[in-house]
Parts: sequence; structure tokens; C-alpha cells
Amino acid sequence: MKNISFLLLFSFLTGTGLLAQKNSDTLSAHYAKGKSQTIAFGLYAPLGIFSKSHIAGAGIDYSWSHHKFGRNVSPAKPIGFIVNGGVNYYYGKKITTAGYDFRYGGYLNLYAMPGIIYNPLKNANVALTAGPSLDIYKGSANAGIGINLFSNYFLSENIAVGPGIIYRKHANTDALWAVTIRASYIF
Repeated sequence: MKNISFLLLFSFLTGTGLLAQKNSDTLSAHYAKGKSQTIAFGLYAPLGIFSKSHIAGAGIDYSWSHHKFGRNVSPAKPIGFIVNGGVNYYYGKKITTAGYDFRYGGYLNLYAMPGIIYNPLKNANVALTAGPSLDIYKGSANAGIGINLFSNYFLSENIAVGPGIIYRKHANTDALWAVTIRASYIF
């Protein structure tokens, strides 16, 4: 009798455990995975004191985050890790001082930053990154810190647009601020 009771209990528990397993189709239907990489091109407009010496610039960057980009993305965890790196170039303004023309030199900014990404909507995300920044002005390189706040709204499965703001700070200089509008290709 003990053997039969044990066999029935074992069969019941095993069968219940197997039937309770979630189907991978059910999981994938509830949590839609996105793509992991983007390349973005942006137009940048300096703000504040930076706008007195430089006009609009352009930049390109690359981002990686595990399945967080694309339309109708509903990740299991809405907050994740992102890595962003890129280069921006700002053109110097031409001004007249004491009757002489003067042109500020171009300003090149290189950066590589980790951060967080948040998917509040199925067709949008926001990323905040912070890390090292290298600025080159007239042949002189300056290392400092930078912060990027970018957003993406996905127009299609592979195309997104969105605004952003950047901050750069280096020793013995004023903070540099700029706003951007970026177009991204997702793959």
C-alpha cells in the first residue's frame, strides 16, 4: 500500500509540475524583445557660453543595450544597461574684434559612457549615460566627464528619432551644454 501511495503521490506531483511549466510562446508573446544596437546621426546646437564661440555641429554615435531598441518592445525589465560612444564636432564662429576678423577653432568631442536605459512605452526609450570625455580644441586635448540624456521614438522597426541634451565638464573650463535632434538606425 505504501508503494502505491508513493507512486500516486509522485505521479501527481510530477504531472502537476510539468503542466505548470510556462510555454515559451506565452513568454515571448508577453515580453516582446527588441534589437540590441543603434547607430545615430545628430545635429547639435550649443547652449549658453558655448554658443558664443561655436555654431551648430554634427555627431555620430553607437549604442548597445540587450534587446531594448525597436517598435513594440516590451522588455521583461523596463530598466536596463546601455553603453554609448561617439564623436561630435562643433564649428567655430567667426567674429570681428577691434576691426579684425577672428574665427574660433573647431571643437571635437570623443566619448564612451555606460549608463541606464528605460523603456516607458512600447515605441520609445530614454537613456542616461555618464563617463569619460575627451575634447580636442586647436590641437590641445582635455580629458573630463560627460553626461548624455537621449531619447528615441521608433517610427518603424529600424528607424527612430528623438531629442537629447549633453553636458561636458573639464578642469578650469566652463561647463559645455548642447541640445540635439538625432536619427537612429536600429539593427
